[in-house]
Amino acid sequence: MSAYTNNDRLYVGLVLQEERVQEFYGSLTINLPDEPAEKNEAYIDALASEDKLKFIRTHKLGKVLPDKGYSGYGVYAKVAFDLQRLRELDPQGMKEFEKLHGIEEESQQVKKKKARSDDAR
Repeated sequence: MSAYTNNDRLYVGLVLQEERVQEFYGSLTINLPDEPAEKNEAYIDALASEDKLKFIRTHKLGKVLPDKGYSGYGVYAKVAFDLQRLRELDPQGMKEFEKLHGIEEESQQVKKKKARSDDAR
């Protein structure tokens, strides 16, 4: 997991790991900077997109949304990725992505707020 450099949106790539060797296998996502997306959302690369969507569902990586992205003649499926699940698969990549977006800070604030409300009871 990483972020696209021009807009910090979520990038999800596939890496084949055999023993101690990692080999780049392909990209699940494509960068569509003019299309709306939340921090956990990304558009799926059109190359073998049905297989990629099946992979996302099978491995419970996220939820395929009804929204579509457009670029030229291309139509791209949109996925709301489960950041917790991605964190399980790539802790370091997600740590960097979350730091970039202040997600750690947000989750810490929610925990503190919940703890204060529990203390008030």
